[in-house]
Amino acid sequence: MIVAISAHAAVYKAADYFGIELVRVGVDENFRMDINAVRRAVNGNTILIYASTPGYPHGAVDDIQALAAIAKRRKCCLHVDACLGGFVLPFASSIKPFDFRVDGVTSMSVDTHKYGLAQKGSSVVLYNSAALRQYQYTAVMDWSGGLYISPSQAGSRSGGLIAQTWAALMRMGREGYQRVADDVIAGANELRAGLSEIDGLKVLGEDVSMVVAWGSSDPSLNIYTVNDVMVKKGWHLSVLQAPPALHMCLTSANVASVRQLCVDLAIAVKETRALGKGKVDGGKAPIYGLAGGLPDRGTVGDILKDVQDLMLKHV
Repeated sequence: MIVAISAHAAVYKAADYFGIELVRVGVDENFRMDINAVRRAVNGNTILIYASTPGYPHGAVDDIQALAAIAKRRKCCLHVDACLGGFVLPFASSIKPFDFRVDGVTSMSVDTHKYGLAQKGSSVVLYNSAALRQYQYTAVMDWSGGLYISPSQAGSRSGGLIAQTWAALMRMGREGYQRVADDVIAGANELRAGLSEIDGLKVLGEDVSMVVAWGSSDPSLNIYTVNDVMVKKGWHLSVLQAPPALHMCLTSANVASVRQLCVDLAIAVKETRALGKGKVDGGKAPIYGLAGGLPDRGTVGDILKDVQDLMLKHV
C-alpha cells in the first residue's frame, strides 16, 4: 500500500492488523503526495494507493486525477480518504473533482461524525461497484450455528447510532452543509491572511481547506515554544512534526475566534523571542524536541505504549 508521509495514522493501524507492507513516499513543496515518487514506487505487489482530501496535518489536497491515472494504468486500487473533507470540499468550487467522477477512484471514506455533524463513531466507506464491496463481507456457510454473513469488522453495530447519523444528514441537508462549508472556507482564508502578516510565521501549503498549518520562517524561533505561550493564553492548537508546525481545524464553532487567534499569535511570537533559548514553565516544547530528535523511533513508540498503559490503568 503506497501512502504519503502525511497520510492519517489509521493506515498504519490497518497495515499492522492485516499484514500489509506500507510504502511511504514524500510530499511536494505544498505537502501534497509526490506524484513522481508514487510512479516510482508502484510495482507488481501494489494493491492500493492511498490519497487524502485533505490530509490531516497540513490540509493539503492530493492530486486525485493524477493518482487515478497511475492506479488505472498499473491496475491497482485508489482509495480517497475524504474523512475530514467529505462534507466541506464538495462545496468549495476551487477544488478539483476527487470522487467517483474521476475514473480510477475505487473507494472513498467519509466521516459523518466530523463535518457531517453526526454523533462520534459513525463513518461511511463507499465503493465504485457492488462487486468490489463484496470483498468487505464475511460469509460462513458451514458453521454449526447456521449460515452467517457480516458486512463489516464490527459484528454488532448500534442501530441507534446509524439512526442518529441519518437524522443529522436529514436535518442539515445540502443547504445546511453548504452554509457550514462557506463559513469554514471563509475562516480558513481569514486565518491564512492573518498568519501571513505575522513576522516569523509561514503558512504551509497552498490548498484552502478546513485545516490551516503554519511553521516558523525564522530558524531561531521555536514553534513549539510559541505553542506553549499560546497554551498559557488559553489556546489549544494541534502540534505537528516533520516539519515542526502547528495547525488549526476550522469549524463553525471557532471561526469567529480567528481574528483573536492571530492577535494572540503575534504576541506569542514576540514573547517567544524575548525568552531566547528559555522555556515556558510547564511547557511541552522540550518533549516535542526530544521525541523528534530520537533516531530510534521504536523507543518513541515504546514510550507511547507506556503512556497508553498508564491511561488505561485501574486507579
